[in-house]
Amino acid sequence: MRMSIKKYQNTNMTHVEQADPHTLISLIMQHILGNLAAAKGALDRKDIENKNKLLGKVMGLIGELQDSLDMEKGGEISRHLYDLYAYMISQVTQANIKNDSSFLTEVGTLINEIKSAWDAIPANIRQQYDR
Repeated sequence: MRMSIKKYQNTNMTHVEQADPHTLISLIMQHILGNLAAAKGALDRKDIENKNKLLGKVMGLIGELQDSLDMEKGGEISRHLYDLYAYMISQVTQANIKNDSSFLTEVGTLINEIKSAWDAIPANIRQQYDR
């Protein structure tokens, strides 16, 4: 298990304690989506302090996804995902600077697409890589 996943697993969230690496990645993506939605609400309310806090969490969680990639075993797919996550962090930064939620909508769409594919991986394939 990659170090960043262990770090996430060691948080105080009780439902994370027994989760396998595949589930942890899915949970991180779910938390990104929740924080994006909350940040959009804060942006709409012009609640700058909360917006900044929430977007900081989003960038940190996307960074966790980057750190969890196995660049050796994942090859080209890992490199492309790393670049896509870097792009998402850039878009979140633009949303923060410009107070424009359209950037957050794009990031949410991208995370949703990745999460849908990730969650669709069959259990027998997941188990091969969770060891």
